[in-house]
Amino acid sequence: MEIGWNTYRAFWGQGIAIEAAAAVLDHVFDVRREPKVRALITAANVSSRRVAERLGMTYEMETELHGKVIQSYMRER
Repeated sequence: MEIGWNTYRAFWGQGIAIEAAAAVLDHVFDVRREPKVRALITAANVSSRRVAERLGMTYEMETELHGKVIQSYMRER
């Protein structure tokens, strides 16, 4: 299971991504009963990496996707 977030620049820094992603994580773990969830984030996207960390996700590995270096963050139930 993979989750992601994207907000318009005008709404950055207001906690919207964290609040929405936290609700998705609750659904993934409590309703769907998934064992783990990942977020794939480009290495340069510091803000999204911070969101993942605030959600309790931990860095898992670096890989390449469609020619871009990405970092995988993961959280287990």
